[in-house]
Amino acid sequence: MRTVAVVQARMGSNRFPGKVMSDLAGKPLIDWVLSRVGRSALVDQLVLATTDNSADDPLAQYASGMGVPVYRGDEYDVLGRVASAAHEANADLVVRVCADNPFVDPGEIDRLIDFYCQCHSDYACNHQDRLGSGYPDGIGAEILSFSLLKYINVNATDPHQREHVTLYLWDNADQFSLSSVPVPPELTGSTLSFDVDTPTDLVRLEAFLLGTSLKMTATAAQIVHEAVSSDHWPI
Repeated sequence: MRTVAVVQARMGSNRFPGKVMSDLAGKPLIDWVLSRVGRSALVDQLVLATTDNSADDPLAQYASGMGVPVYRGDEYDVLGRVASAAHEANADLVVRVCADNPFVDPGEIDRLIDFYCQCHSDYACNHQDRLGSGYPDGIGAEILSFSLLKYINVNATDPHQREHVTLYLWDNADQFSLSSVPVPPELTGSTLSFDVDTPTDLVRLEAFLLGTSLKMTATAAQIVHEAVSSDHWPI
């Protein structure tokens, strides 16, 4: 089973334009994401799925400079773009990663893949507190088979479902088996959010990192421990 991690990213965020190339502790946000996902032991290939809009040229060039393959597609059809990127990479399993999660953890991606292969669900996640998992927001990912992703790509016609890759599954939850990874004790913290939606979120994470000794290689357990045990994290 060939496992491909697809990071979806574009410069044209409505709430925070250019955020994926914004600086966090000396590196662009996308560098954090690609570097951390790239350390997963169970991912066979990492791909950046961005748009064919010229505004995303710097993003594509940066990822290519890191040695990450880039797929470029329709700016507004995110589902189609991710599916095409996975197809081009010959994926059997697809791990979807959001580019606004700088603390996404390679160990948690591996935990997700292990869980998915053992639980026989159609879909599994550990990127947020879904289905009562208790996971913090922004340290994990989602996984599904490429065959299911192809099915969604054919059957999802609502524009909102094309914009949000796995929304079709949740809108039709009675037709699929959806699972969440049980959170390990050291990561319990469903009220914590480490994703970047707005400039304020980036400032918050920057202040958090400056108040700790955490590096880009910090584990999810180290990050959560700092967040819940110190005054550096504004919960």
